[in-house]
Amino acid sequence: MHPVIGGDAFYWDRGVWDWDLFNAIKKAFAIILPQTVEKEFYCLCSKMCPHVFPNYDLRFQWEGKMGDTLAFWAYGVRHPHTLVFPKVETLLGEHSHMDHTVPELPSYPFVLKGAHGGEGKQVWLLENEAELAAKLQTLLQFELHGSSGFVIQEYIPALERDLRVVVIGNKVSSYWRRAPGFLHNVAQGGEIDAESDQDLQAVGREKVRQFCRRSGINLAAFDLVFPAGAAAPVFLEINYTFGRTGLGGSEKFYTLLQDAVDEWLQATL
Repeated sequence: MHPVIGGDAFYWDRGVWDWDLFNAIKKAFAIILPQTVEKEFYCLCSKMCPHVFPNYDLRFQWEGKMGDTLAFWAYGVRHPHTLVFPKVETLLGEHSHMDHTVPELPSYPFVLKGAHGGEGKQVWLLENEAELAAKLQTLLQFELHGSSGFVIQEYIPALERDLRVVVIGNKVSSYWRRAPGFLHNVAQGGEIDAESDQDLQAVGREKVRQFCRRSGINLAAFDLVFPAGAAAPVFLEINYTFGRTGLGGSEKFYTLLQDAVDEWLQATL
């Protein structure tokens, strides 16, 4: 199914799904899927075929930034204090007949994240109630288009970098993303630094390895931060599609991916 990683047969996952494709999936020994695979197609493949790469069970069990929080809760990893809101009305109104009251929010400034989005999109640092009200109107528009939910997180101050940890099979790489402002994403102007604080990078990589061993994740990028003076990282997000610049570009990424798939196939034989 993967457009770059070769196999005995190729099927475009965005093509027509028919009975022939269903039978091909059922007969396959192993299936390699792209990072952009749809949830329904992944579930079909993982149900009918015993060996599927990558392992996106957790991705589609708990999706988006809300799902990241649920995963961090479930696996007990350190992360910012977070409130999950399934709908905007959860924050806006009291529902006494449902025994629901508006929760107490963190002190300003705090971080608001929409359910989806990448490269720093749908992530805002809010300074006051007026900014919150404006972004809630944006989230209401998202709801009208079928994208519901958001999280509010405590803001960790004085951060000029985060650690991107990339998992490709059994290989784990890391680099810092630096920027003077709130967002450190490369797409938002962040600079890559692979050399600084190798000891902290090693700690971050090991924490991610531990998480992946427990969760089964074998293709994703994690964003971590080390608050001032901290020796242990705080998990911020899991990204199942991610930029490749810090890895050396797409060609390098696909080399690493091919190596990971080959190793995975050898282990399944």
